[in-house]
Amino acid sequence: MARLFKFITGLALGAVAGAVAGLLLAPTSGSEVQGRIKTRINEAIEAGRRAAAQREAELEAEFERARRGASETA
Repeated sequence: MARLFKFITGLALGAVAGAVAGLLLAPTSGSEVQGRIKTRINEAIEAGRRAAAQREAELEAEFERARRGASETA
C-alpha cells in the first residue's frame, strides 16, 4: 500500500512540475494558446457537423432509393 501511495504522490508531483515547466517555458502567452485551442476546437466541431450533414444526406438518399425499390416490387 505504501508503494502505491508513493507512486501516486510521485505521479502527481511530476504532473504538477511538468505543467509548471510547460507554462514557464511556453513560447506564447496563455491567452494566445487559449485562442489557438478554441480555434482548433471550433474547427473540429465544424468539421464534425459538416461530416454529419454529409452522412445524413447520404443515408437519406439511400433510404429513399430503398423505399422506391420496395414500392416498385410491391
